[in-house]
Amino acid sequence: MRIPLSLCLLFSLALRAEDPPIEVNPNRPTFATPALTTQPGVAELEWGVQRSTFRDDSTSFGTPTLLKLGLEKDLELRLASPGFQRLAPVGAATASGPGDFSLGAQWCYLHEGLFGMDHAVQLAHTFPTAPSAGGLGNGAPVDTLTLLFSRDAGPYHIDVNVLESWIGLRPDLGGGRAPQTAGTVSISRSLGDTWSVSGELYAIQATPVSAHLVDNLWAVACKVSKRLVLDAGVDLGLSHGAPRYTVFAGLTVGLGYFRKP
Repeated sequence: MRIPLSLCLLFSLALRAEDPPIEVNPNRPTFATPALTTQPGVAELEWGVQRSTFRDDSTSFGTPTLLKLGLEKDLELRLASPGFQRLAPVGAATASGPGDFSLGAQWCYLHEGLFGMDHAVQLAHTFPTAPSAGGLGNGAPVDTLTLLFSRDAGPYHIDVNVLESWIGLRPDLGGGRAPQTAGTVSISRSLGDTWSVSGELYAIQATPVSAHLVDNLWAVACKVSKRLVLDAGVDLGLSHGAPRYTVFAGLTVGLGYFRKP
């Protein structure tokens, strides 16, 4: 199941001139997620394109999409999908189609706690909505619990995430679930009011359906306005199971108010 851009853009029709100005809270483009949530009453869209080249010269293309709804202060609803995917393995048929759909929620339960960090927790359930043939989907549900810690320190912003997932295994792989631990550290630095740069290191544990991944990501972002941020960068695989590299670009935009704040 994909999140149609046309559906997301309908939220912009609900914007009223008397509502407070919208300032987005980008999760893109890093693997890490900040602890702070979307502005209450606001629909915020993150969308991008990315292309990966693997070590055997196979490639993948995707359009990751995330719609965030600020339900209340410090609480947001998250609807996510890899969007349209195209997988081109070497020596095999190309597969294309939508990715699995994920529904989640994030709660920032503490501001300026230990070490001055904001603390949040996120729960997400991924539905096996994509065809698993050709690797487009997992073929079984996935549940993920994430602990998020963020802090601003002068021109720097730091995000630390710890994730624990329970990956559903298809019947042909024995069924049941496999645990998967992941972690990430991301540091961004503002270069004035418009530009910023980010660096990140993240690792994901291997499972029966995926290899161990260690990646290093670098990105630049341009704040066009409080309501629109553009980004682009490269993700360099450090472990043998990771893609050789991934290039990406995308945006975060405040679509409007879906309810009065």
